[in-house]
Amino acid sequence: MGLLRNKWLWLSVLGVLVSGGLLLAVVGYLGILVYSGLASGTPIVTRLLEIAVPVLTAVTLLVGLLAVSTVGVLWVLVQNASLPRSDRMATLAERLEREYTPLQHLGLSEFLSPPEPSADERAEQALADLKQQYVAGDLTEAEFERKVDRLVANDSIDEARAARERNRIVDGEADRH
Repeated sequence: MGLLRNKWLWLSVLGVLVSGGLLLAVVGYLGILVYSGLASGTPIVTRLLEIAVPVLTAVTLLVGLLAVSTVGVLWVLVQNASLPRSDRMATLAERLEREYTPLQHLGLSEFLSPPEPSADERAEQALADLKQQYVAGDLTEAEFERKVDRLVANDSIDEARAARERNRIVDGEADRH
């Protein structure tokens, strides 16, 4: 839904539609002039030479606007594309950025690198690793329980810190009002 609210997308689409429509109208007008000249048997070359400069200027401007607008639409679509994020893709992008310096300004490596895991995700992964070690027989039951207790205690400490920080912020806002 965020893509449909992108003002640059709509501006670019509008540019494509307007410039494409006007370009079609100008080319259609030229076609009608050529057809009418051929149908009437009058010399068409002089008439076309009279309007050549303004028509060519208009066509050049409209083709330029159409090209810029099309690139704008494609750029917005590429920016909002759901690309896979992985360390391999980020490494490849970093290598390309080192090889071709103009790519450094695009920031592809940051865009393609996977997001940092949250504290909950890290805790879940640590617990899964402990379970795997226990099942593989690398840990005794006592070692497993001790490490799980330590992991839970660290989570509790982190939760207590977060609660204190929330309370401090809420109390600070209450004091300001």
